[in-house]
Amino acid sequence: MATITKTTSGKWKAQIRKSNRTIKCKTFTRKTDAKKWSQAIESDYQRMEAIGSQGASITLRDLVTEIEKSGKHPKFDYRTRYWLQYLGARKLIDISAQDIRHGLNIYEKGHAMRGNGFDESGRWSIEGTGKPRSAATVNRMKAGISSIFKYAINEGYINDNPSHRAATRTENNKRCRYLSEDERDALLVACEASQWPKLHLLVVLAITTGARQGELMNLRWNEIDFQKRTALLRKTKNGEPRVLTFPTPGIKELEKCRPTSQVITNLSEYREACNQFIFPSMKVKDKPFTFRKHWEKALKSAGIENFRFHDLRHTAASYLVMNGASLYEAGQILGHKSTQTTQRYAHLSIEHKASVAERVMSQVMGNE
Repeated sequence: MATITKTTSGKWKAQIRKSNRTIKCKTFTRKTDAKKWSQAIESDYQRMEAIGSQGASITLRDLVTEIEKSGKHPKFDYRTRYWLQYLGARKLIDISAQDIRHGLNIYEKGHAMRGNGFDESGRWSIEGTGKPRSAATVNRMKAGISSIFKYAINEGYINDNPSHRAATRTENNKRCRYLSEDERDALLVACEASQWPKLHLLVVLAITTGARQGELMNLRWNEIDFQKRTALLRKTKNGEPRVLTFPTPGIKELEKCRPTSQVITNLSEYREACNQFIFPSMKVKDKPFTFRKHWEKALKSAGIENFRFHDLRHTAASYLVMNGASLYEAGQILGHKSTQTTQRYAHLSIEHKASVAERVMSQVMGNE
């Protein structure tokens, strides 16, 4: 319950009371401002319940520090740094959905960034792309603050996650750019000529397995079963482990680069080599290689435009459905959690069937 009283100094004091106890108060110059503040809190029952909860008065920065010490949260990144800069000094109970919306709107107006590899000191560097931030990027920023509030709720500090009332941007996931046969051949030739000797292997694996960039770059030699031609991916985008299978073209390329006891005679060195990334950084120990510059040079050399590395995953899916695989089978190979994700390739399957029917039936009927 809210009460508004006039102070001896002529200002207006708004008090929020619960069980005959004042749990929050604020002083305003104008009475109308005091009423608005009181009404805003009273209208949000969940927030009213959260006021006075254990830990509700701690700041976002204090909460993040606690989470880091607890080890109950994935490693914090640029998203956490953004929210700390924007709301770090605010108490949890004072952070509203409107604050989250405003923070997302500001972030959305900025330019997209991308990794630029590790510098000589081993620090990860980033650079601006000059392009606007996408809806997906803004949604990831929202997910960052949401996970922090989720921890606070689990610990009983608050009862409400204000980010849930901030609208999620509509993402455009309909893109389905894939390589034609000529583009594929030209790209592989360009990769063979790359200064980075493993670019060809990486692209072949991406096309033949449909794995994501992060899944391939974090793959280690000792995670591959060469006899079964499989690898267990413990960390994937959808959070569920899955088995990656290597068709013959992919496994042959892997065999060429595989560390063997015949080449490395020292047992400890052999074990260390097997524990390394398949695509290790040449500057920083136990980090994957940053290949963007080599990739972009290969695309330019092959004359391929409007193509991202992730489109190799689309290429794998397109090749599968155009050569007889069902959408369910393609989704299983690529590790899609939802059948709706695989549905974007449905038109390719239909077009391919129509093309086959046209070619066969025209030939048969034309011979009669």
